[in-house]
Amino acid sequence: MTDVTHAVTQSALEAFTREYLNDLGAAIRENGTRWEVRLPSHVDVDFSDRHEFEIALDGERRDETEDSVYVLTPESEFTQQLLDEAAAMATVGQLALTDSMTDGDYRDPPWIVESDVEVEDAAFSPYYDRTAICVFVRIDVETVSEYQAQFLEAVTIDVESKDQLPGVTEILVEEFFSPKSGWRDEVTVGSDQSDVTVAPEKLADAIVAGQEAAVGGVQEEIDEIRQSASRAADSEFEEYRQLQEQRINDHRTEIDSLSSRLQKLSSDVDGADSQQQRVEALEKRQELKAEKEDLEAELEELLQEKEQGYAQKRQEIYRRHSLEVNTKPTAFTLVTYERGEIEFTVADNGRTAVMRAPYAIGAGVTDEVHCENCNTQLSAENPISLVAGRLGCQSCQ
Repeated sequence: MTDVTHAVTQSALEAFTREYLNDLGAAIRENGTRWEVRLPSHVDVDFSDRHEFEIALDGERRDETEDSVYVLTPESEFTQQLLDEAAAMATVGQLALTDSMTDGDYRDPPWIVESDVEVEDAAFSPYYDRTAICVFVRIDVETVSEYQAQFLEAVTIDVESKDQLPGVTEILVEEFFSPKSGWRDEVTVGSDQSDVTVAPEKLADAIVAGQEAAVGGVQEEIDEIRQSASRAADSEFEEYRQLQEQRINDHRTEIDSLSSRLQKLSSDVDGADSQQQRVEALEKRQELKAEKEDLEAELEELLQEKEQGYAQKRQEIYRRHSLEVNTKPTAFTLVTYERGEIEFTVADNGRTAVMRAPYAIGAGVTDEVHCENCNTQLSAENPISLVAGRLGCQSCQ
């Protein structure tokens, strides 16, 4: 899992489901890892044809006969149906991130984190707002074999630049997509799309970028599945190859046996005591000769297939075990977030200095920053330094 996406956790999913069911007017009786749900009689939902049902939470196994029990996990089919329906009711939500909700908890850039200085103070000055979209992406990894998986990833993309904003995603997933009682009062939440206007083509491009980033976020897991499928294909092909080798040996053995029997029948024809015995021997010899010719033809085909490395069968097996990765954006939240400049007051050995950098709420420092002394780009490998009150970097101090 990379830091550009965030897996949707079980706790966030349960919180979302609880709020969604409450919004539908449902009565929920929580009993450990089971929820007993009763929907109002006037409410119809696609994810259930019953108005009373149970939900089994993460780690809870249910009997296959429990048709009225739905499993709520990030990978379950019930979750996908619930998200699809919720998204259809409110296609795009809105949320605004402002400096007031950070409580001064700013994200230090790597060139400060890896340095010897300490941040004594940080002050952010917002200049303008930018718009991003947080997309919940369902990723289906499928083969016709036993290897398949499903992931639900959240990723946030700036609509203009298409930059990934993992910090914003982290805030949304870990802090806001949770019970409303835990949300900060300063956060603006709504579903009125008239507040923010985004060109459809830009929004579509950002969603596509989000889907690509989501796949990249689980690439390690996908690679593991691909390796497992490849091993399964290798094993199946090896079994097929060994079976063909055995068939070749069996054909050769059978052909040798038929050759011996034909030689004996030739002797029987020549030494027949009667016309009837001669006719019977000739008929049997013709039958065995035809059988031998058929086996020789099959053997020739098997040998040709072997010479070609069983290419056709190999292609068939490996195609059957190849992965198909499909993505589907299931929920969207337009996020306005403040961008501006941050001022870090840093200290070392009792001396202080001030550094400024472009900054965005939730995203951190947004652009490259260079050493004020030598103009070398700052990074985790080239952090800032403060010597005798003079700011520099590792390259020039």
